[in-house]
Amino acid sequence: MSASPLHLTLVDDSDLAQAGLTSLLAPFADRVAVVDNRTAIARPTDIDVVLYEPVDQSSMARSLLRDLQEASNARAAVFSWAGPTGLPTQTTNPYFAKSLTASQLVVLVEKLASGRLEAEAETETGTEAAPHPAPQVGLAPVNVEARVDEVGLTPREGEIVGLIVTGMSNREIGETLTLSINSVKTYIRSAYRKMGVERRTQAVLWGLSHGMGQEPRPALVS
Repeated sequence: MSASPLHLTLVDDSDLAQAGLTSLLAPFADRVAVVDNRTAIARPTDIDVVLYEPVDQSSMARSLLRDLQEASNARAAVFSWAGPTGLPTQTTNPYFAKSLTASQLVVLVEKLASGRLEAEAETETGTEAAPHPAPQVGLAPVNVEARVDEVGLTPREGEIVGLIVTGMSNREIGETLTLSINSVKTYIRSAYRKMGVERRTQAVLWGLSHGMGQEPRPALVS
């Protein structure tokens, strides 16, 4: 992985999406630099993360994505408006919603590049991290119809879910709320059962769909 900032490229047939992502992440240029596809394919070993839109993907985009994955050690993630269950094909790559705020996306990109995203998905409920395969993140359906009060989240559980949506780790949540890491995990397990999710990325999507942890931001057009 390159030194800070991380280098990210987006494989998306929409020029507006390319320009929108560059504009959205401009305030975080010291942490994430958006690289255009031409530069990425010319210097693939410099790329840390590849985001891609699989919906209505052209053959050119598929070819570019394949070439980048073969020529670099970059980690890939789906970046789409479609929900995890609305993607044309299933994938073991993480799913990032285009509705994420800039700060949330930056945090997730940093965690993906460092391998922390996979580790947190495996350890957040108290299980030991597996030494090899990455977990499937964001593939199970999320019940976006239920309201927060209807699923029975306690105020503390709702507060913790809101902090998860902002990109905080379990340790950061514990420090913010003055809770032990075990207490945080207990609240998370209880909240996940009520929300009907299993993974952190699913919890983020659920929270975003219920207006939790969001901040004003420019729209990312796709």
